[in-house]
Amino acid sequence: MTVVRPRLGRLLAALAVAGLTVLAGPAPAQAHAYLASSAPADGAVLDRAPETLTLAFTEHVELAAARVALVDGDGRHWAVTGLALRGADGEPAAGDADSEEPVSLVAGLPALSPNTYHVSWRTLSSDDLHTTSGTLVFGVGRQVTAAGAAGPVGPGPRETAARAAGLLGLAVLLGGAALTLLAGRRGSPGPTMDPALRRRLLVVSGYGGAVALLAAPLQLAIQLAGAAGGWRLLADQLTSGRWLLREAGTATLLAVVLAAARRLRTAPDARIAPARVVVGLAGALAAAAGTALLGHPTGGPVRTALVGGGHVLAAGGWAGAVVAAVLVLLPTASRTAERAAQLRALLRVFAALAVGCVTLLVLTGLLLTGPQVATVDALLGSPYGLLLLAKVAVAGVAGVLGLRTARRLRRADLPRRGLLAEAGALALVLGLAGALAAAGPARGPAFPVADAARTQPQVSGQMADLVDTVVVRPNRPGRNIVSIAVGDTRRPAPGPVTGVSLLLTGPNGERAVHPVTRTADGWVVAVDDIRTPGNWRVGVTVLRDGLPPVTDTHPWPVAAGDRTATPVRVSAAPLRPALDRSALGLGAAAVVGVVFVAAWRWRRRRPAVYAAPPSA
Repeated sequence: MTVVRPRLGRLLAALAVAGLTVLAGPAPAQAHAYLASSAPADGAVLDRAPETLTLAFTEHVELAAARVALVDGDGRHWAVTGLALRGADGEPAAGDADSEEPVSLVAGLPALSPNTYHVSWRTLSSDDLHTTSGTLVFGVGRQVTAAGAAGPVGPGPRETAARAAGLLGLAVLLGGAALTLLAGRRGSPGPTMDPALRRRLLVVSGYGGAVALLAAPLQLAIQLAGAAGGWRLLADQLTSGRWLLREAGTATLLAVVLAAARRLRTAPDARIAPARVVVGLAGALAAAAGTALLGHPTGGPVRTALVGGGHVLAAGGWAGAVVAAVLVLLPTASRTAERAAQLRALLRVFAALAVGCVTLLVLTGLLLTGPQVATVDALLGSPYGLLLLAKVAVAGVAGVLGLRTARRLRRADLPRRGLLAEAGALALVLGLAGALAAAGPARGPAFPVADAARTQPQVSGQMADLVDTVVVRPNRPGRNIVSIAVGDTRRPAPGPVTGVSLLLTGPNGERAVHPVTRTADGWVVAVDDIRTPGNWRVGVTVLRDGLPPVTDTHPWPVAAGDRTATPVRVSAAPLRPALDRSALGLGAAAVVGVVFVAAWRWRRRRPAVYAAPPSA
């Protein structure tokens, strides 16, 4: 099997190049469905009862799992009707719409009497199937206090356990298969691994694959437990592309591993056929990509599969291999000196693969963190950020233990305790990775980025021969002053302006028309219709003598009020640019290192050429 090592090298190189390539891809979405705004807004006091409730989310949510409850200040329950999803354009959103596109959940409201009202809502994010829920309060002719934005979501223990079991099983499957290939290759230095041990290694890898196969549907059932329409969602998800990709890839690699183990029972000296190696490698890639797609997305599905899949592959190549070696090989190495020598030789060969896996883990980890952690405050003040820091710390300890093991192997020593400690640390890393995937990302309204709330101070446009400029102050929910300036680009003007009207269109599609009064400072009107933050539209219609009316419409973002502002503790600057630059630098250094090592090894292996001595 002399082809194994070059294929592993090419795989790692391809994944590293993919990680560098995706840096130039589109900016990722929020990676979790957060409530961006609502109409009515939380804490709003309305003069008249609203006819609809609109919840605007940063990403697509599952309509079948959506539930909205409305209770007034006297404890009476009011039924909402006609739940529907609408896209950013106000049109109905399809059930298979892009899960990273914003969407609004719209519900019809009954005729509400003056009172205070408490709204509680719950649904599932389409991307990661995590529960997104919250509450808001509004008053109809009554003063109310806002409920406040929901805090960051911590990991659920059952989902965490299922994810951790699946990751550990898949890692053992990947790592055990890689170790078996390294142990059975021809021309490796040191004694060849006993066929019985190679078969035992494959059997343990098969157990890991079986755990991984069973953990995925268990995780899905846990996520959908208690959700409205759970059984239908369960069937839809199990037949979706990402779940099929993960399960089919795992089953393919598991089948190759079990077939190889059965072959070694009847023919101990048999080698794994190159065709089976290719099939197993394809299964490993599919399983890793599917696992990544089942977690928090990092942008589009291709980017998620490349970056997240590379992270899963690297984790299996390092953590899974060490755990499998400790489970299978370490107990037998204490029995005879020959077995210990075989394990030392295998670990020395494995060291090069481990270095590549660690490098790829760091590179993809940087790329994965940027879309999930908004700021330093989010890193230090959320369950997701604290779990990430713990995972990095434990992985660093495992790396130090691995370096110590590699140094002791050069002295013909087998550091059993060091291997046990490294395997334990890596198993803990996989458990923390499961908790990390189960936690809500450190993004959303709870962790705003410093420059994310900027709004346009004014906007201008042209309609026919007129130029209009619109200013809304203070551009917050509540009472606002709208100033409109209208100028004519033609001289002389074809007709005097006799009137201006203003059309405000809210995020939920509600419209309000206001005539505008001419003042010494231009056309000005006071409006009370802007009751919620979000993406509004401002329409200006100008009337002139002897000419048809002309209209210009502008998009207008309305920021939340100061009461929702989050204090900055360390930094509210976006974290992703710095992480992306670090990943780019690490990737470039890794490529240079691979080229240098390849050139050095080629020069060492190149036969010396000597010039013939001159004739006498």
